[in-house]
Amino acid sequence: MKIRVLGASGSEVPGHNSPAFLVDEFLLMDAGTISLSLDRDSQCKITHIFLTHAHLDHIKGIPFLVDNIVSTNQACALTILSGKEVLKDLKKHLFNNRIWPDFSRLPKHDAPVMRYQEISTRNFIEVHGYRIYSTPVHHSVPAYGYMIEDPEGNAVLYTGDTGPTEKIWTRMRKHNVKALITEVSFPDELEELARVSGHLTPSLLKGEIQKMPVLPARIYISHLKLHYKHLIEKQLATVDAPPIVLLKDNMLLYV
Repeated sequence: MKIRVLGASGSEVPGHNSPAFLVDEFLLMDAGTISLSLDRDSQCKITHIFLTHAHLDHIKGIPFLVDNIVSTNQACALTILSGKEVLKDLKKHLFNNRIWPDFSRLPKHDAPVMRYQEISTRNFIEVHGYRIYSTPVHHSVPAYGYMIEDPEGNAVLYTGDTGPTEKIWTRMRKHNVKALITEVSFPDELEELARVSGHLTPSLLKGEIQKMPVLPARIYISHLKLHYKHLIEKQLATVDAPPIVLLKDNMLLYV
């Protein structure tokens, strides 16, 4: 499994894009950054986008992606997947023919460029031989983490934005989880803010690691607030865990 980091930042400034992780060219986990990082042919290869939640930094790449597809008359289509609450927010607040056209009805009502699919936390969804399992996580809005398991049985767990949580760690049981992609947004000094907003600090991450029934070989960290990057990095160095790697745009991960 190859994962290309299109964006992994909790602050958007030049050189630091919003979260989006492209799995083997066709499956996208979150959609904060798409068209600024992929050429037109690569954009058209994406068939499924799994959204963790509806915050703008995780969805804002979709409007420009579907607009590119329609305006260039490309023969490709997308399925947008997430929980019922997340899809409802997309329909009501973004693709509502006011903020952006409703591309679930364009270019033709019977042949739209994108469609919505609600996920179930009880069963997996299979996409091109990959199994995707969804689990609620603790954030300030309804949010889900995903485990992506390739045809060989190798898995990556992606939490998206989360504070201290429970259920997603039990998902690791009986699966060969090679890597964890999670978040640390704030330093330990801002733990109260992290808890209120549904995010992690290095110390809170340490507590989450202790909940895991098995440890992945590597832990990748996203969503750092750049103002605190050096402090967070220093504090993460004290966490007793598998190797911890801070993600950067355009990194390639092989699982």
